[in-house]
Amino acid sequence: MTGWLPIRSQAATAPVIPTRATRPVSTSSTPGAHDRLFVALFDCSWKQARKGPTEPTTVAWIHQQLIRGTAPKSIGTGYVSTDCAHDNWLTLDKHGEAFAGTRLAAMYKQLSVRSEAWLREDPDARISLLIVGGSWGALQGAEFTMMVDVLGLHSPTGEVLVPPHRTAQALALLAPTGYLPPELRLPSSVISGFQLSATDEQRPDFQSLPILGKGRSSDGRFLSLPVPGSLSDVCGGYRLNGLSTRAANLLIEYINRLSTTPLLSEQPEPDDPRMNVVHRSEEEGT
Repeated sequence: MTGWLPIRSQAATAPVIPTRATRPVSTSSTPGAHDRLFVALFDCSWKQARKGPTEPTTVAWIHQQLIRGTAPKSIGTGYVSTDCAHDNWLTLDKHGEAFAGTRLAAMYKQLSVRSEAWLREDPDARISLLIVGGSWGALQGAEFTMMVDVLGLHSPTGEVLVPPHRTAQALALLAPTGYLPPELRLPSSVISGFQLSATDEQRPDFQSLPILGKGRSSDGRFLSLPVPGSLSDVCGGYRLNGLSTRAANLLIEYINRLSTTPLLSEQPEPDDPRMNVVHRSEEEGT
């Protein structure tokens, strides 16, 4: 894994941009006609929890925006979801590693289908990735960057469409949670990243993981910020959603800065102070 950085040093020493990687989403004033963006969304819900979040997560809300909006054909979307209350990694051998593997494979299949279609339409298409994840899905998103970097882009039948290490990736994470694999490394093809961590989560097993370290990288391409709230106050899912709405808007601001054309609309932030609740997640059951 030469050239990869341990996640704990990501913010302090940002990875070097590899010259072999395609550039990320359009960042110039004149978007390239050949640019294509695949948005990979890794969701983690608590639908089967006995008590706790009951509403859609921020990742689910972003997904709905993308598929219901007027996104151009240059934007593709993939979505996988894990019911973290049902497939609880805390109660499973290897902390749900088998479930994570199926989710990564499912997302790669969606990426393969879209990549093949784009390159069939335009053999000069330049495909880049934006990976968005919340809670356990954020950890899966980080693992997916490794998968794409190592494999490159393949068609559904296994044909190599783009060789390994040549697909630029950006990473947007909400309170990454779960079992931290010791082999997890962010590849140098991840050329930008943004993370929000929950400062008021009291459960030891649900603390935000330092996937992007802390603070801003020396070159400004990576930023990790602590924000108020428990896990789902950051990832979304509560009806009293003042904190998660503000966290979502921070994430959306980062995502929109990746492109000359904003991809998402921000959520209205509630004025009622009763909406700004730090939930005591340690009192909830799963």
